[in-house]
Amino acid sequence: MRINMISINNLVLSYVLKVSFFLILSGWAIADTCIKDSSATLTSVKRVIDADTVELSTGQRVRLIGVDAPELGYRGQADEPFAREGKQALEQKLRSHGHQIWVQLGEDPKDRYDRLLADLFFTDGRSVQGWLLEQGWVMQVFIAPNLRYADCLYSYEQKARQESRGIWSLPEYEPGIASTSVPSTTKGAVIITGKVERIGRSQANIWLNLDGGVAIQIPRRSLENFSQDIDKLEGKSVRVRGWIIKDNSQHHQWRIRIEDGRALEVLTD
Repeated sequence: MRINMISINNLVLSYVLKVSFFLILSGWAIADTCIKDSSATLTSVKRVIDADTVELSTGQRVRLIGVDAPELGYRGQADEPFAREGKQALEQKLRSHGHQIWVQLGEDPKDRYDRLLADLFFTDGRSVQGWLLEQGWVMQVFIAPNLRYADCLYSYEQKARQESRGIWSLPEYEPGIASTSVPSTTKGAVIITGKVERIGRSQANIWLNLDGGVAIQIPRRSLENFSQDIDKLEGKSVRVRGWIIKDNSQHHQWRIRIEDGRALEVLTD
């Protein structure tokens, strides 16, 4: 039989393209870039505290690296939107995996509350953080030095944002809270949008002062983690994410400290 190699090659190429397209649609093309390493250990989850914190069967609490969930209400306070739904979704997902989870400690393995900081993976190897982001239950955050999967997780969040899933259906996430109208009760991890009115400099930090009294604090030692030309941001509109602190200083009322350029998005050229 005479074989037409050109036709065969074309068929193979067509098949590969179709499979790749299917993987992209199904989310597995993204998932493949968030792969656990040999340091991960398989253990059991005792309970889900919220969508970004779980308790292991050992009693140790684990804070998921790279994500932040809306807060559950305590002592009579109301839940933040999608906090309860995110917790319940994670509980159900873990139940389908027999409450088993792979735990991979971060470069910085503990936080100030003595919780483990870790990347988690379901028993099928899929990133727990990636799944939560893709469903819109959490937002991505960037805390050095635990940034190993930051680029991979970004792809998951982008998908949820484009489809307005979960928290991304809320204006405080998309487009974010305007720097000129930050509610006095604001706390925790937030997304803020505003215009850079002034760039200040101190011995230890660069300060981007937004209209409305919000300041972005960038430690000078972290400048190597920014691809943006910080000196050219005056007059530009930006979106920043991180933990907001009430800070009534001479130049601002609110402060957000960031140490990685992925936490700062320039909206105008």
